[in-house]
Amino acid sequence: MKKRVVVLSTALSLTLGLVGCNSQEVSNTTTPSAEKAEELVDFAVGHLPTTGHSLYYIAQEEGYFKEEGLNVTLHPFSNSGEGINAVTAGKLDVGTFGTPAPLTFEEQGADIVFLGGQMGNGAGVVSKPEIAEDLKDINNFKGKRVATVKLATGDVILRGALYEAGIDYENDLKIIEMNSPADVIVAVKKGEVDAGVVWAPFVEKAKREGLEIIKYSQEYHENHVCCRIIADETMFDENYKTYVKFLKAIIRAEKFEKDETNKQKALADIKKYVDVDPAIIEKDIYGGYVDQSVDPNKKAILSMRETMVNIGYLKEEKDIAPQIHTEAYKEALDQLKTENPNDSFYLELETRYEENNL
Repeated sequence: MKKRVVVLSTALSLTLGLVGCNSQEVSNTTTPSAEKAEELVDFAVGHLPTTGHSLYYIAQEEGYFKEEGLNVTLHPFSNSGEGINAVTAGKLDVGTFGTPAPLTFEEQGADIVFLGGQMGNGAGVVSKPEIAEDLKDINNFKGKRVATVKLATGDVILRGALYEAGIDYENDLKIIEMNSPADVIVAVKKGEVDAGVVWAPFVEKAKREGLEIIKYSQEYHENHVCCRIIADETMFDENYKTYVKFLKAIIRAEKFEKDETNKQKALADIKKYVDVDPAIIEKDIYGGYVDQSVDPNKKAILSMRETMVNIGYLKEEKDIAPQIHTEAYKEALDQLKTENPNDSFYLELETRYEENNL
């Protein structure tokens, strides 16, 4: 995290770079002006190029990061492990790489904190149409072959649902672990497996490939979290005010995205970073099965960890509540409420915060 002097015009005229699904990075450039100089803080954000991380893309494209005093660069990763390693190595100020993977790293000794969210729900179990109805009854998974990506959120949710139903996923069915949701779709289509776990935007891609949704992940576990925002604990403690500014920017992006009058602009912002059909982006963001929220949702993180212990992914039952720092989100929200006293959106977020975290 470095400070940089960037020259801004009074209108905050910005030219924003963009990133796709490769290793390019996003950086901001500005139109030089002698009218105003503002010191920005460099802030590196790790993400997976998916619709689920859309709030970063909107905050970048709409200039919210700059307005909060941050010079944000977006760093795409192809998998959660590499991203979390970059966070713990101090190469990223924050990263968003699911929930099960950070919880696994935390149990192994990583000094990370959870401070916010990007997406909840957003996964689904798919099959060929002719067996989808039968598999809506989870007991009918017995004897079946199911493809998944280990430690993906949907993977944990399905195994947790099997556990709750009294089904031994190691002996009562065959789970085949694959490298990507794209591989899962191929395996289901070829008949190599009966069903598979995928997530946005691959849920909609699977439907386009002729598969059917057996159930969305929230039908197995209501209000579950997916992509949580994490940071190195020392960096968070030493730069707390900067993290509050970061959260303010993406809360503003959440407000922008949820305003239907901004729909086409929001979709265009996201499309610059996610290389899928715009119709899929629209379905993911506005179709009702993906929950975009910056709220940390402490209760759901703790619930996810409990599920991971139940299914054998984590060994130690311990209280990780001290690693979930909801206070930065609350301070960011309070500042926005003060700055926008007549805006009902932020009052609604406060109600949600109390339900999810207190």
